[in-house]
Amino acid sequence: MEALRGFIDPFLNTLGKYLPNAFGALIVLILGWLLIELLAKGLRALLGKIKLDEKLCCGKEDCQHAAGKGFSSVLVTFFRYLLLLCLLLLVLDVLGVKGVLDPVLKMFDQFMLAVPNIIAALLIGVIGYIIASAASAVVATLVSALDHWKAKLGMAESFSLARFVGQIVFIFVFVPVLIAALDVLKIEALSKPAIDMLQSLMLAVPKILSAAIILAVAYFVGRFVTAVVSDLLKNLGIDAVPGKLGLESSFSKFTLSKVIGGVAMFFIMLAALVSAVEKLQMAKLSELLGQLTLFAGDIALGLVILVIGSLLAKAAHSAMCAAGSSLFMANLARVAIIGLVAAMGLRSMGIADDIVRMAFGLTLGGVAVAFALSFGLGGREAAGKQLEDWFEKLRKK
Repeated sequence: MEALRGFIDPFLNTLGKYLPNAFGALIVLILGWLLIELLAKGLRALLGKIKLDEKLCCGKEDCQHAAGKGFSSVLVTFFRYLLLLCLLLLVLDVLGVKGVLDPVLKMFDQFMLAVPNIIAALLIGVIGYIIASAASAVVATLVSALDHWKAKLGMAESFSLARFVGQIVFIFVFVPVLIAALDVLKIEALSKPAIDMLQSLMLAVPKILSAAIILAVAYFVGRFVTAVVSDLLKNLGIDAVPGKLGLESSFSKFTLSKVIGGVAMFFIMLAALVSAVEKLQMAKLSELLGQLTLFAGDIALGLVILVIGSLLAKAAHSAMCAAGSSLFMANLARVAIIGLVAAMGLRSMGIADDIVRMAFGLTLGGVAVAFALSFGLGGREAAGKQLEDWFEKLRKK
């Protein structure tokens, strides 16, 4: 009996020592949990009353279906778990558990020191988002009248100029606010790379806008210029040139004036693209596009030379036939002109100068040989008579 009492008495003493703390911790846990639930419901009701999610979404339809998943729900959940963490630490303190919780308490203290900065950053971000969304909506409303000109400007129906301008305004307003919010956190490992990235974005946005404006202006000016040039060339009768060259089948679906207008549009946009890339300060790409522009210009000049040469060759052929020359000589003249012009066109394109010189030499040589053979074979009897006359005169002398 004494042995049993010796075992039970220490157990009862220990239980009596910790039982009040356990009951106290249980009461604190229940009351604290009820209080946290009341505070969470109160905060959710307050955020719903001020319609925080609707203000952040600016009335967008996709946000109307996100009830319970918006920013207010996230804020309430964060608030609830933060209070639960405080409650658990209080319960553990009531139970007398201290040494084990030192690392947790230290981490919690550091977190609590950062909470004011986090709350301040969240407030700055939320306020900045609301202001940026409102400014974007106002500007989009003011610019919405320009959407009626989309068809006249050649824009796609899916593109909204008002929405595009509104997004640009949103970026210009919200990004500086976001930089300020990250700076308030004072967490160098997180905020410094993000701030550097956002600052780089803000520095790049004006350059991107300048490049976009250059391309847009070039596009609209190019459309006007090409329309004027196409109409002018059409009135000058240039659409009849392919028929004179025997190329009617190649131009059955489009006219020559439209082709020239398209080429002019290509060069206008290419020049604008070079200027836009220079604004973006992309040196390598700008140099590459500059070389492409020069090469395209050489190709266009070579094609013009070939077209003019073809016209001259056909005109010479027709003139010689009309003057009574033989068909062989007329064809020979046309081939010689086309060979000369082809050499000039290929040389202006910068295509293998040595090969062009060789081809040109072979062409002229072939023409000369053909002429000599034709004269020699066709005029053999006349040449024999002429030689007999010369020999007869020499004998008389």
